[in-house]
Amino acid sequence: MSFDLDRIGGRKALDALVDVVVAAGDEARRMFERGQAHVETKPDRTPVTLADKMVEDRIRGFLAKAYPSVGFLGEETGASGPTGGMRFVLDPIDGTRAFVRGLDTWSVLLGLEAEDTPSVGVAYMPAARELFVGVRGGGAYADGRACRVSRVTTLADATITHGVVAQFTDNGLGALLPRLAGAASTRGLSDFDGYRQLLRGRVDAMIDPGVKPWDLCAPAVLVREAGGWLTSLAGEETIHGGSGVATNGLIHAELLRLIAG
Repeated sequence: MSFDLDRIGGRKALDALVDVVVAAGDEARRMFERGQAHVETKPDRTPVTLADKMVEDRIRGFLAKAYPSVGFLGEETGASGPTGGMRFVLDPIDGTRAFVRGLDTWSVLLGLEAEDTPSVGVAYMPAARELFVGVRGGGAYADGRACRVSRVTTLADATITHGVVAQFTDNGLGALLPRLAGAASTRGLSDFDGYRQLLRGRVDAMIDPGVKPWDLCAPAVLVREAGGWLTSLAGEETIHGGSGVATNGLIHAELLRLIAG
């Protein structure tokens, strides 16, 4: 079922959401270019920078004014606002470690859940100058051009990318890596960068153990609208399962069987 953009104010409102994501991302890019990381360590030992906080504050402030009846979930400030119905889900800097190290693969991810279904996804990669926008039932676009996943039909012919090795070992999935290497061509492309390559048809799957809803909400919309499929590693169609596996759809069942062992 398609998402009715009139629920958020129509196409003009979607453009405004994209504009605020791009503006916040460009401000973060200027901090990135000046080397203004100012890294702190959160209680879970993950890094956070001034850019993470700035982007979340700026986008959250816009959403609170424009959509006071819509809930919010952000990586840095948690959940707020009304529950049920619709909720914006934000990862202000997806790939903070990449940001800190000067890599251009970090992004700003803003998604919208409607009745628990990812329905709008905006992913902006400021340093790489790439913008992805998708709406449930309305397609997914990269810099204005339609995204389409690959047509590879077997794991033996597939290229699979994945998040950092610690995501696997910390979640008891260390043995999965050699199985993947034996079944397909594999390579590490962390954070949204892996989904970006899937959306552009350059890889056929992205495996992401140990992630949160803000990591997956925007990619879930984009991947599905590009013709792919995103589930948890257990095969559930949810962004709340603690993991993600996204594919071109054609190899999804075979990959889930390999993951299950």
